[in-house]
Amino acid sequence: MNTTRISCQLAFISIALAVTAGCSTQKTWVYHANSYPVPTASTGKKVAVLPFEDERTNINHNMALLALVPLIPYGWQNLNAPEGISMHTTSGMWLNFKPSEDFPKAVADDLKSTGLFSDAYFSYQRGGSDYAVEGTILNTKYDGYTITYCLGVYGVYLWFVGFPAGWTQNQMALDLRLADSSTGETLFSKNYSVTPKKEVSWIYDMKNDFQYADMMSEINLQFCHDIEPIVLKESLGSTNAMLK
Repeated sequence: MNTTRISCQLAFISIALAVTAGCSTQKTWVYHANSYPVPTASTGKKVAVLPFEDERTNINHNMALLALVPLIPYGWQNLNAPEGISMHTTSGMWLNFKPSEDFPKAVADDLKSTGLFSDAYFSYQRGGSDYAVEGTILNTKYDGYTITYCLGVYGVYLWFVGFPAGWTQNQMALDLRLADSSTGETLFSKNYSVTPKKEVSWIYDMKNDFQYADMMSEINLQFCHDIEPIVLKESLGSTNAMLK
């Protein structure tokens, strides 16, 4: 009888842990460009967005299984390159997520959506474009905690009576630069960061721990707003020079 009861308990706990491991919640990168008001004018220029440089620290600390050890309150994941591991606190594998290409492609989508340019596209070279956008990935830090309240595997029982099961946070910081493709002159440069996205999860409500597309959207909105007066001024200057 005791053996049966223990087996049932362990099965129950295993199911609960499997839920939080996110085995059925794989994430994939999907980006939708922002909507912008019709610009006062169009530059008629082309802009190429180049692959981003990656300056993140290539160190991931994955101590999630410590949540199963008694007297340790939680297991944790502190990840500088979160796409590098297969399981996350509230989700499983992140599919088709390559920041050095996905981020600049998202920038290109937003630049095209502004209506400021005749074309905006992702490219490995700036040839054929009037402007080039370069970027550096500074931070995509991920922090995740699976909380078992010092009870090891038996801590999951507390989840079912309303105790939080986990906590996650996404961060993002990028350096974006706009350059003249023909001269290489930098016309604009700025570091962008987004307020960290924090979520508390319960066994009945496991929150999204893959919020980089939403954070990219916030940065793109700021970047497109920042460069608008610059490219319009450049375009007006070129037009005046041609008229002379």
